[in-house]
Amino acid sequence: MQKLLFTALLFFIIVSCYAGNNYFISAAGNDNNDGLTPQHSWRSLGKINSMQFTPGDTVLLEGGTVFNGEILLDSLDSGTPEKPVVISAYGNGHAIINAENATGFLGYNTSYIYLQHLEFRGSGVDFNNGAGIHFYSDKKDRQCEGIRVENCTVKGFKQEGVLFSCAEGEEVKGFNNVKISNCVASNNGQAGISSYGGQTLFHHTNFIISNCKAFNNRGIIGKTDNHSGNGIVMGGVANLLIEHCLAYENGADNRCTAGGPVGIWVWLCKNAIIQYCESHHNHAGLNKDGGGFDIDGGSSNCIIQYCYSHDNEGAGYLLAEYGALLPFTNNTIRFNVSVNDGRKNSYGGIAVWGAAKNYEVTNTFVYNNTVYCDDANLINGTPSGLYTMGHEFKKVVVANNIFASGGKALAMYIDDAIDTSQLYLVSNNYFFKSGQAFVKTSINALEPVVTWLSNQHGQESVAGLSKNVQLDPGFKIGKSNLYNKDQFITDIKSKLLKQGISLSAMYGVDMPVKDFLGKPIGPHNVFIGATH
Repeated sequence: MQKLLFTALLFFIIVSCYAGNNYFISAAGNDNNDGLTPQHSWRSLGKINSMQFTPGDTVLLEGGTVFNGEILLDSLDSGTPEKPVVISAYGNGHAIINAENATGFLGYNTSYIYLQHLEFRGSGVDFNNGAGIHFYSDKKDRQCEGIRVENCTVKGFKQEGVLFSCAEGEEVKGFNNVKISNCVASNNGQAGISSYGGQTLFHHTNFIISNCKAFNNRGIIGKTDNHSGNGIVMGGVANLLIEHCLAYENGADNRCTAGGPVGIWVWLCKNAIIQYCESHHNHAGLNKDGGGFDIDGGSSNCIIQYCYSHDNEGAGYLLAEYGALLPFTNNTIRFNVSVNDGRKNSYGGIAVWGAAKNYEVTNTFVYNNTVYCDDANLINGTPSGLYTMGHEFKKVVVANNIFASGGKALAMYIDDAIDTSQLYLVSNNYFFKSGQAFVKTSINALEPVVTWLSNQHGQESVAGLSKNVQLDPGFKIGKSNLYNKDQFITDIKSKLLKQGISLSAMYGVDMPVKDFLGKPIGPHNVFIGATH
């Protein structure tokens, strides 16, 4: 009875909110009906495509029913801020759109479209040629706005599960004010959820992605010119928030040797925040990436915080500039946890890479993260807490982090000589479970961290005073390889809680008000690691 009452209430809310016509579609319907009641419903998706909807209209598909074909809307079907056009379900469960080899939904130059309680099915990566939900714009006068994708499931498409894209050209406007929430994207080829625009500006603005899952988006075996198999990857967006999302088991079929997929990441984005997310067991496919999180080429003013990365083949947290036409600058990775990332190809819990002199990672901070790695369940290579790839960095500060390691894992892998003007290490803790923490250098030499630091002018020192720390963080690691983030909370008795430097005092960094666990951080509270 309660379920029936809830369904009836949901139906009432959907059909009464927007004061337009309500159109129904069911397996027992007829396209010659007026569609205005469940008893006089339409039957096919083709009927939807033949209509021109007006602001406030709602299209309700029978829940639990499979409808073959695709849904196509254009600018003439747009809603308004007060009266969006809604496509949703009624009755029990999601309505199912079986797109077979095509795209499930295409919104072309549309604004104020809401998609709710729908499941889009493709015929699988090997057969399908489209995306699950695709909003596309080539408008030049103004942005498309007000799109909502809520409580939708998208699976079995060769390209992206959910995609926002636009034509090339600086005059093209893209999308604004987009929210994707409580969606599941799985078993797609290119990515679970994605966006892209041009290469020289941010076509899209003000996106929120929340409480979404992207998993088993394995990649496209026949695609070798670029990566595939990403979880959530957003490009071309200014003002982006990704929070409370989960990505796992993506990327296994990537076949690009030049680059690989990542669980959750951004590229060519500005003012993006990724927070409260988890990314784990993602795959490289071949020899690159397969990491948890990434701020990539052309991104600026982006932050990854309060996230948990573990058991990924690639880096837990990657900062990478591949050669974008916009600068990579003023990005931050802070108050995150990485556990046993770098299971393949010798990646680090945190990794930094710049492609060339003109494509550097600049003005970037990595602070108060907790990284643990050992040699459990390795595929190949040697993982490390911190991996610096090359030396194309400028004013990168790595401070107040815990780099803890065990087994054959390294504290750091520094594969090319760096000085403090490129990447400055200060007040980090290098801890090895049974003995000394080691660093591997560009000549493939293994040295204790203390020995290596003694030959690095200015590293781990402030005004000539050493800031190198090697203390036990007091992790509660069990005997099982089934690690979880709670095992890597710094013990309240650890001296690390009284160590560290003030980034606010040294660099004017605007510090957050809470740590990884949500515990408040006072204005003078300085410590090492993600928790205190």
